[in-house]
Amino acid sequence: METLMPGSKAGLRAWLVMGLFGLCLSGIGLAQSAAPVGSRSVLETTRLELQQVEAAFQRDSLDDRRLADLRQRLVPLAQSVDGVIAKEQPAADEIKARLDQLGPAPDAAKGQTESPEVARDRAEQSRLWKEADETLRSARALALRIEQTAQTIADRRRQNFTREILAQHAAVASPWLWLDVARALPADAAALHFLGQQWASAIFANLEWYEAFVLAMMAGGMVILLPRAKGWVETGSFLRVALFGGDRPEPIQKILRALRRVALATIVPGGALLLLDLLLDRFELLPGRASQVADAMIYGLIFIIFLRGLAHAVLAPGRPSWRMVELSDEQATVFAGTILNIAVIVVIGRVVDAVLAAIVASFPLTVAMRGVFAIMVGLTMMSGLRRAFGQRADAQAERDRPAEQNQPVLPLRIFGWTVALIVLGAALLGFVPLATFLVTQLTWIITLTLALVLLLTIIEEVISTGLSANGFLGRRVREATGMAASSLDQASVLGSGLLRLMLFIAFAMLLLAPWGVDSQSFLYNIRAAFFGFQVGGVTISLSTIAVAILLFTLGYGATRAVQNWLDTHYLPRTTLDPGLQNSIRTILGYIGIVIAAMVALSQLGLSLDKITIVAGALSVGIGFGLKSIVENFISGLILLWERPIRVGDWIVVGDEQGTVKRINVRSTEILTFDRASVIIPNSEFISGRVKNWVHSDRTARIMIPVGVDHSADPAQVQKLLMDAALAHIEVMSEPKPMVIFKNLGENGLDFELRCFTDVDSMATTRSDLLFDIYRRLQQAGVLLSAPTRKLEIMNLPPMVDPRGLPRHDEERDG
Repeated sequence: METLMPGSKAGLRAWLVMGLFGLCLSGIGLAQSAAPVGSRSVLETTRLELQQVEAAFQRDSLDDRRLADLRQRLVPLAQSVDGVIAKEQPAADEIKARLDQLGPAPDAAKGQTESPEVARDRAEQSRLWKEADETLRSARALALRIEQTAQTIADRRRQNFTREILAQHAAVASPWLWLDVARALPADAAALHFLGQQWASAIFANLEWYEAFVLAMMAGGMVILLPRAKGWVETGSFLRVALFGGDRPEPIQKILRALRRVALATIVPGGALLLLDLLLDRFELLPGRASQVADAMIYGLIFIIFLRGLAHAVLAPGRPSWRMVELSDEQATVFAGTILNIAVIVVIGRVVDAVLAAIVASFPLTVAMRGVFAIMVGLTMMSGLRRAFGQRADAQAERDRPAEQNQPVLPLRIFGWTVALIVLGAALLGFVPLATFLVTQLTWIITLTLALVLLLTIIEEVISTGLSANGFLGRRVREATGMAASSLDQASVLGSGLLRLMLFIAFAMLLLAPWGVDSQSFLYNIRAAFFGFQVGGVTISLSTIAVAILLFTLGYGATRAVQNWLDTHYLPRTTLDPGLQNSIRTILGYIGIVIAAMVALSQLGLSLDKITIVAGALSVGIGFGLKSIVENFISGLILLWERPIRVGDWIVVGDEQGTVKRINVRSTEILTFDRASVIIPNSEFISGRVKNWVHSDRTARIMIPVGVDHSADPAQVQKLLMDAALAHIEVMSEPKPMVIFKNLGENGLDFELRCFTDVDSMATTRSDLLFDIYRRLQQAGVLLSAPTRKLEIMNLPPMVDPRGLPRHDEERDG
């Protein structure tokens, strides 16, 4: 007992060992419960933050920006809850599987017992399952609560949006509005004068000489470079990547020119303007309220430059061969100018609005200015539509335009006139917020539509056409992977269709976002509806399926590429026969596809035990409906492994014979000598009889029977037949030809010539030998045996002498 006392060294060592042992045990326990405790702490933190969001949402004075911030705060909360579910669900599945493996507890009343270890294990697993199930239930309930809160915020935002844009103020056509503007105009002018003085004072107070020098150099550079940048875009003398001239450009040239035009038309002046904004901010030349005006001017100019470049890239006024839409040259020119004018008016309106906000202008002046600019946009749009689709004096230009060009522009005309009339009516009737909103969205729709046309053209020419069998990318893909032309065409069509679908979905989301449909809410609803559903305990999501398909496609493509490399580079340089080369290629393809499928299934979350369950469920169907398919598949693997037949072999199966062309998974293709393809199931080669002329070697024996007259000399005939065989170039010297004296027939002497040749030349060699043997026998005067036939006529009447006396048989025979 003394050795265990803490005061002694031995006792200290004993207590230390016991402490370490206790730490190990507690570590094991913590390791088993760390995940649930950590998950529960994350859920508790998320629940507290959600309560804060819900409390803030209860206030009625929240504007749209504040509501958007609250909605944004829900995104990481939802991600945290989803992460807990994704983390705990596999662990819960494992615990449930162990419980199912242990089975129910024994019934003591029936005398059933079990070992204490199994009972403890079941109790521990039951405890862990209860904790995991409670965590998952709490996480799913919290996820539903977050989703409901997000939907409530989205509903509030839509209500505020509807209330704001449908608010009615004084009409622009009302004289009372302009009287209020006139009354407030002196105070607004004084505020504008004060803003100008403040800005000028900030410039004179903060501008140093070197800063002025930098700004002057930059201004000079912009004056020099901006006109040259326009020349680079127009003439194509900068970053030339293709021959952009000519009347009939290639589609890829059209795309490259459009991209270059958008890029160069935006990057050079846009970069200069952004640098100017950065320098003004760094030099502290923009006081608080003046910075809003400067930002509106700089970013407005960048938008005008970008939209002009995009419109000219898509519409290509003055260059019909470069145009990406079916419009006449006059319509393209009018539309490009109208788009530019609308952009300029909208940007000027935004700058004026920023100035009015900076000087805290009167409300009537703000309403009047917004209404005026909305009316200007509506009139500009109506003027452009009238000039593009109005009556023309030149009837020949109308006749030259293809009829199909007028079909797609009809919806454009209806949409344009409808928007223009609504904008004018809303501004004149006092719905200025609605008119301003429609003008902003009109500009947004124009930008999105032009970008959509450009991206659709890129998809059509690069993916659908360029990746087709005869496209500039498709030919390289076929050379690298060996894909069939039809397969590549189908892949290009499916790929372009999928990209178009994704592009239209993104276009719809961007188009609907300003109309009260929050893009984040839209994505959240899609994610809640289509992501995270479970099938048989496996969490399936569209993103997981897409990644799995991508992984399988990459694995399949890599397998085909390796097979093509073996066919074209490695295997032809080996001494392996073509049949073995085909077996290596096919087996490698099976292995690659199986590996790609396993990787894809693992990405979907299908472990080996779950795949085994699915295979067990399919075994019943395999036993009935798929028996022959599985039998042929296994037979195909046996054919590739044992190689009783190979590609290029001459085989005989039943009544069919020919050359093996291909050994597939289910069947084997044989090309007969009549040039017909015969498809034979692989199981017939394993269970039936197959004659293979070239299985061990390519030697074939020719047997030619020859019959001569009884008067012929056998030695002479033997020599003639041997000379004919030895004289033929295709007849092998080893094994040596031989002549067999087979029979002394009633019609003549029967001989047989036996010789060996290659199996491919067997028929022609036999024919040549027959010609040569016949010629040699004729020259030697040896007659071929001719069959003799004895004709016996039975039951003839007795012959009568002309004198009327009967004749005897002897006389008759004489």
